[in-house]
Amino acid sequence: MFRRIFTCSALIFFLIWPYAGECRPPVFDLVRATDYAQRNSPFLKAKASEIETQKGDRLATRASLLPVLSLNGDYTRYKLDHGILTGVTGEDQRTDNERLSGGVRFNFVAFDFGKNYFNYQGATCRVKSKENEYERVRQTLIFNVSRIYYSLITVDKTIGATNTTIQSLKALENETEKKVEVGRLPEVDLLKIQVGLSKSIDDLSRLKTLREELTGELKRLMGYREESEPEFTFEPVRTVEQKAFDTEKLIIAAYAGRDDLKSIEHNIKGLEYQIRSVKASYLPRVDLEAGYSEQAPGDGDFKTDGQAGVVVSMPIFDGFYRKGRTGKLAAEKGRLKFLWQDKKLEIEKEVRTAVKDYQETLTRVHSTKRSVDHAEEVLRIEKLKYDLGRTTINFVLEAEGALLTSRSLFYKAYYDHFIAEDAIALAVGNLHRTGTTGLADQLCPSGSEPELGAGNSAQFSVESRNVFRKVRDRK
Repeated sequence: MFRRIFTCSALIFFLIWPYAGECRPPVFDLVRATDYAQRNSPFLKAKASEIETQKGDRLATRASLLPVLSLNGDYTRYKLDHGILTGVTGEDQRTDNERLSGGVRFNFVAFDFGKNYFNYQGATCRVKSKENEYERVRQTLIFNVSRIYYSLITVDKTIGATNTTIQSLKALENETEKKVEVGRLPEVDLLKIQVGLSKSIDDLSRLKTLREELTGELKRLMGYREESEPEFTFEPVRTVEQKAFDTEKLIIAAYAGRDDLKSIEHNIKGLEYQIRSVKASYLPRVDLEAGYSEQAPGDGDFKTDGQAGVVVSMPIFDGFYRKGRTGKLAAEKGRLKFLWQDKKLEIEKEVRTAVKDYQETLTRVHSTKRSVDHAEEVLRIEKLKYDLGRTTINFVLEAEGALLTSRSLFYKAYYDHFIAEDAIALAVGNLHRTGTTGLADQLCPSGSEPELGAGNSAQFSVESRNVFRKVRDRK
C-alpha cells in the first residue's frame, strides 16, 4: 500500500513539475525590465524593420555596379516559313516554320563617371541614418521605462507611507474611543479622527488606481503580452551623492555622441551623393555587351553564333527631369541643414535643463529628508502632549498629515534624482542600462529605506530632536 502511494505521488510530481514555473508571475527589477523592453518593444522592432528596408534598397542599388548575366531560350512556330537564324544571310541561313533558340547575354556598365557608385554610397548613408535613429529610439525607450519604473516605485513607497498613517490613525481611533466611553475625551475628537481616516483611505484608493495606470504604461513600453501580471521589485540606492557636471563639456560630448544628430548628418551626406549621381548622368556612359546563342529550325540542327561590343550612350534631352531632380535634392539638403542647426540648439537646451533638474533634485532630496525628520518629531511630541491633555486632536491630525506629505515628497524627490541622472545620460546620448540603477554606484538590501550621503541627514536628525526636546521642556 505504501509503495503504491509513493509511486503515485512521484508520478504526479514529475507530471506537474514542468508546469510549476508557469504559475509564478515574472519578477522584474529595472535592469530586467529594460532588457525585456529592448527585446520585445513593438516600436523598437518597427525601427529595426526600417533598417532592413534600407539595407534591401542598398543591395538593390549595388546590383548596378556588378555585371548582369541572363539566359534565354524559346520555341516558336510560324504559319509561314521564316529565316531561322537571326541576322544571318547567305547559304548559312535556313527557313522553316519552327524555330528553336537559346543563349547567354552579358552586360556591364564599364564607366559612367561614378553615377552608380554615388547611388550606392547614398544608400549606405541612409542605412547608417536609420541605424542612428534606432539607437536613439532604443535609448529613449530605456529612459521612458526607467522613468515609469521609478514613478511606480514612488507610488509604492507612498502607498506604504499611507498604510502606515492609516494604521496609526486606527490605533489612535481605538484609544480615543475608549477614552470617549469613560468620558475623558469629547466625542468630537473621535469624529475628527474618523474623518482623517476616511480621507487617508480615499487617498490610498487613488494611489492604487495610479499604480494600475503606471503598470499598464510600463507593460506597453516593455511590449509585455503574457497573461500573468508581472511583479516589479527594486533595490533602492543607499546614498545620494552630489556629482559635479561640467555643462559645457557635456554639450560638446552630446554634439559628438547624439545619434539623432548623426542621423541627420548621414542623411545630408546621402543627399550629396545623390546630387552627384544625377549630375554624372549628364555625361556619357560606356557599356560592355557580349552574347552567345544557338539557333536551329525544327529539326534541331543548331548553329552557333556570338557577339561582343562596346556601347556609348549620352542623353541629350530629358524634358528637364534631371534638372528638377537636382533642384529637389538640393532643397531637401537645405531643409536638413536647418533641422541640423535646430537639433544642436535643442541638444544644448536638453543638456542644460537636465543638469539644472539634477541640481534641483539634490536640493529637494535634502530639504524633504529634513522635513520628514521634523514631521516625525512633531508627531511624536503632539501625541505625547495629547496623551497629557495639553493639546487638541486637531494638532495630532495635522501632524499625521504633515508626516505623510513629507514622506511622499521625499520619495518623489529621491526617485526623481535618479530620473534626472538618466536624463543627463540621455541628453548626452550615452544612456545604457548595464546592471546598475541609474548612474548611482552603491546598493543596499531590498526593503531598506533610502538615505542621504554621510554628514548631512543623520546629523541633522539628532540636532533637530534636541531642539524639539528643548521646546517641549519649555512648554
